Amino acid sequence: MKTNAQSVLSLGLVFLVVPGTLLNLSFGQIEKGTKRSVPTVLFVCEHGAAKSVIAAAYFDKLAKEKGLPYRATFRGANPDAVLNPVAKRGLEHDGIDTSGCKPTLVTQKDVEEASRVVTLGCLLPAGTRVGQQVTDWSDIPSPSQNYSDARDQIRKRVGKLVDDLAREEIAVKETR
Repeated sequence: MKTNAQSVLSLGLVFLVVPGTLLNLSFGQIEKGTKRSVPTVLFVCEHGAAKSVIAAAYFDKLAKEKGLPYRATFRGANPDAVLNPVAKRGLEHDGIDTSGCKPTLVTQKDVEEASRVVTLGCLLPAGTRVGQQVTDWSDIPSPSQNYSDARDQIRKRVGKLVDDLAREEIAVKETR
């Protein structure tokens, strides 16, 4: 009798596990086929090595603290080969990990996929088509001249942007 109970139990598990696995695989396929991306704010500066890096780092930090689904990326209109050493040191001193951060040329795809685009005193490359308004923070001082001042001004603007996005998220939830 014990053997039959084990057989029935094993058979029952097969009937539960196999369909569950197949169902899970089919949902995985559906999910892969749909575009479920995190809204992105694209920060672009001339060299993609200082201002945009600082803005993206602080945006991610503040958005996470507010529980917003947004994330940031940084790019350069004419990217340097490496991060600006002053910005890198300053961010690391502020407790922000810069490993894996590398200046990258902004592309049309980056702009198209972004929910928001913020330039920091530069123009997007010629021919870049923008479907939404681009916000320009052109009066941010150079981090190389005074990292703390540049960081504080960027952080202030990023804080306002995060607050605005949080208000928008609340308004959207209230209309549902």
